[in-house]
Amino acid sequence: MTVNNKRRFTRQTFAILSSSLKIDRKGLLDRIEYEIPFDNIHNKKIIQTQINNNLVITGLFFFVFSFLFLLGTAEELTVIFLSVGVIFVLTAFINRKKTVTIPTYSGDGIILYFNNKTQKEVVEFSNKIIEASNNYLMEKYGKIDRALPVEQQINNLQFLRNREIITENHYETLKNELLGRESKSAIGFGK
Repeated sequence: MTVNNKRRFTRQTFAILSSSLKIDRKGLLDRIEYEIPFDNIHNKKIIQTQINNNLVITGLFFFVFSFLFLLGTAEELTVIFLSVGVIFVLTAFINRKKTVTIPTYSGDGIILYFNNKTQKEVVEFSNKIIEASNNYLMEKYGKIDRALPVEQQINNLQFLRNREIITENHYETLKNELLGRESKSAIGFGK
């Protein structure tokens, strides 16, 4: 599955491969193409809207000075400073950055941009990335084979549990299956 994503001069193409996510990012003056292995992708996402605080503070600075000039006799400066303040604040709100970020274990993040029209499909695609990563890890580490060393398989199941790919109950069920034990309920009477 491939999805195109853009924000201003940055265009990104994401492709979900069998064991990784391929990203092709093109900027105004540069281009980078790389893959992030599913082992490195976190299974949570962050949806956020960021406003450039520096522009807002600068706009407020101009508002304050426009009111100081209003107290004096410089009406022209009041209008100029008020206008510049409005421009800065409006620019900050118009240029706010809306992103879905999927953290990675290497410290970088997979950043997808969205606007009001594309938010639903971008969030759905981010869910598909996480789902593909979880399915890959489950397939790689969640298989039970009694012919293989038990300790390594238990470590694999603990890895899946620690990454929150399987629940504690699912972990116990798979561990009991690996050890050849029947799953016993903690509550109730045994037969």
